[in-house]
Amino acid sequence: MMALRVLLILVLLVASGCNDSTSSFFGTTAPRHDDTILWTNNGSEPEWIDPGKCGESAGSTLVYNLFSGLLQPHPKTLEPMPDIATHWKKSEDGRTYTFYLRESTWSDGHPFTAHDLEWSWKRVLDPKTDSRYASFLWTLKNGEAFNRGATAISNLPPGTTIEELTNHLGPAIAVEKIELDIEDRQAFLFLKSQDDQKKAMELMKDKPFKDILLEVTPATRDHVGVKALNNLTLEVNLQNPIPYFLSVIMFYTTMPVPRHAIERLEKEGKNPELWTRPEYIVSNGAYNFKEWKFRQYMLLEKNERYWDSKNTRTRHIRLEMTDSYNTSLNIYKTGQFDWIGENMNLPSEFLQLLSKYSDYSRSPYLAVYFYWINTKAPPMDNPKIRQAMSLAIDRVALVNHITRGNQQPYGSLIPDGLAGYKGLDLPLFDPKRAKELIKEAGYNDPSEIPPITLKYNTSEGHKQIAEAIQQMWKKHLGITVEIANQEWKVFLKDIQAYDFQIGRMGWIGDYPDPYTFMELLVGANGNNHSNWKSPTYDNMLKEANSLNAPQARLDLLREAEAMAMKDTPVIPLYVYTRSDMWKPYVKGLWPNFQNRHPFKYIWIDTRFKPGLSDEELERLAALDNEPPPMPELPQPQPEENP
Repeated sequence: MMALRVLLILVLLVASGCNDSTSSFFGTTAPRHDDTILWTNNGSEPEWIDPGKCGESAGSTLVYNLFSGLLQPHPKTLEPMPDIATHWKKSEDGRTYTFYLRESTWSDGHPFTAHDLEWSWKRVLDPKTDSRYASFLWTLKNGEAFNRGATAISNLPPGTTIEELTNHLGPAIAVEKIELDIEDRQAFLFLKSQDDQKKAMELMKDKPFKDILLEVTPATRDHVGVKALNNLTLEVNLQNPIPYFLSVIMFYTTMPVPRHAIERLEKEGKNPELWTRPEYIVSNGAYNFKEWKFRQYMLLEKNERYWDSKNTRTRHIRLEMTDSYNTSLNIYKTGQFDWIGENMNLPSEFLQLLSKYSDYSRSPYLAVYFYWINTKAPPMDNPKIRQAMSLAIDRVALVNHITRGNQQPYGSLIPDGLAGYKGLDLPLFDPKRAKELIKEAGYNDPSEIPPITLKYNTSEGHKQIAEAIQQMWKKHLGITVEIANQEWKVFLKDIQAYDFQIGRMGWIGDYPDPYTFMELLVGANGNNHSNWKSPTYDNMLKEANSLNAPQARLDLLREAEAMAMKDTPVIPLYVYTRSDMWKPYVKGLWPNFQNRHPFKYIWIDTRFKPGLSDEELERLAALDNEPPPMPELPQPQPEENP
């Protein structure tokens, strides 16, 4: 039935393409509206559009266009450019950044200050916020300590060592790790339970350390290394001099939120989480909300108070909530979508046909498609079962016959070549070894393996991949796996609650460094849904990020990945490519490896009229579509007193 449906749609698409007078483009080639609006698709309803709580692509599109952070990526190269910050300076040791802000306001006219950024970043780290991306700001000095509720010890005697502190605590207190800050004469105790924390605080207050009673408190937001020096100057102190920090602060988690609007709702006795609703939202980015029809569409409107509003090209953006690839493609064909949208994929069964059209684009994409394994859920708690199921997947066949978008079949988590990283080159398919592992796991008869279910969020593409892999597991291992699709928000809740055995996921690199993928498996990371934790792995990553030697850092990261993949908490399948379509009259879209396309650059070229020849369409499509130049940064001043 599925094959018949695909065949019928394909026949209709081919027939309509052959009968189209402008057949080098797919469907309409003139806008069905004026140049004040862009019609596109968001794919699904966002779970959150609060920058501090957002954790998925549908929400990130809204966050990036409603809010502005310190820096913004160039729309083609993704190089850091000024946004709220006009310029910045970095200390010689790479641990301290100072950002100088421009005068700007929130969309309600309230002044925007460096204090807003300080409060927003500390809000992300506050355990009460329950941000899945809190670990993203562990890059800040003592960010992890505050986020994880560590115990702070102050006024340490000079020369104190971690071994001395461990001995002072004694064997009765279970210590996960101790971080020592010699310069500030303080330490942070990461303890394994709240009971251990209580015991440690009582002991430290009553038992002198080197004849000194130490100051002991829970880690607070005041310990975190971000501080507004004045209204327009922000100082940031890092835990380690990481090479990718400027990319970190272009990610949506670091976008500011309006403290004054959130606290106003609290004072009025309303739920402060409602602040992102259209009637309450206050933003500082290129757009603001005008209308939101649940599960239908969102309408964004140009924010006239945005500092660079004069360069925002299109007044309104209409985002539909259509999660079907086929439906979205047909809507695009009729011209009701000007652009497929950055969260929507093209149907894999039509990619070969669509690639012949001039409005089709394919580009590299810093993203990996994989399956989470709940390593605590039987029988997936057996690493040999996990390894066998990974090796029984024919990844080459999967991308050649199912996904069909020139994806790179891949058996490990970190893409080869990323910032100089050498990938692990793990086997893509080894059914013989997979069968041996099933026996080593204690199952001579695969039918005796307890039931297994693979969950995925609703989409034709995910379903086709799941069905193909289901058949591979049956063919090569004799294992019957059930598959279950769920609506996006329901699926996310199950994944976050570990209510699954195997779960589909894709991860888009948040910045161009291997750590963006490796931190997924850090034990305390809110995005680690594998139930797999390894203090050794965590410490290796921490040590790697403390190294100033780039190659030594990459070598240690590679060693850590090899250790993790041996345990198989995830089953990687392939590295993405990005297939996209936008009408020839849509300008201001440039492919990039993170698929980030700020709406403020996009505009509608009204020179496109019905009936134009292919040659004229191609000529117009190439006109006036150069990306903006990289700005020259002014030299930072030693003192600024706004």
